[in-house]
Amino acid sequence: MRRIALVLTVLAAVAVTGLLTRHSPQSKVSARVILSSRTVAAGGQLSGQVIVDNRSGRVLHVHGCGGSHPVWVDLSNGHYHPAGMAPACAGTIAVPAGRTTYQVQVPATYGSCSVGHADGDTPQCDPGDKLPPLPAGAYQASLGSADGFVPGPTPIPVRVTQP
Repeated sequence: MRRIALVLTVLAAVAVTGLLTRHSPQSKVSARVILSSRTVAAGGQLSGQVIVDNRSGRVLHVHGCGGSHPVWVDLSNGHYHPAGMAPACAGTIAVPAGRTTYQVQVPATYGSCSVGHADGDTPQCDPGDKLPPLPAGAYQASLGSADGFVPGPTPIPVRVTQP
């Protein structure tokens, strides 16, 4: 009984810090997402890190924009699912063997908007053609990766609050 309580305590501590990892044994690549907070004001952004552990013993070359990160973190919920923020260009990004830390910003805004008027599920841009803030509510922070080279860890719950 004591062992079960200890395991549950450790799991709860990991979940509270927003530190979750998942890896694929066949790919030998895993990722961990660490967020500065689990609460963000609508229109703001969270700072975070994605730690990629490439145990393949070789540099991985994934499609993306040269100089950009091969990983990113998006917020989504039952009403909003961003199309993904994968780089839309032809090129490659090298993911070194070993452990690499990427700094990420997780925006609490829509990923796209329509100038002048809402268009279907795409909201109208804010003045100055800025991305509008996400509505307050419960979201999940999920990892995305170029070419899907690393499986995403379990999403981290995030609360978006009124500014």
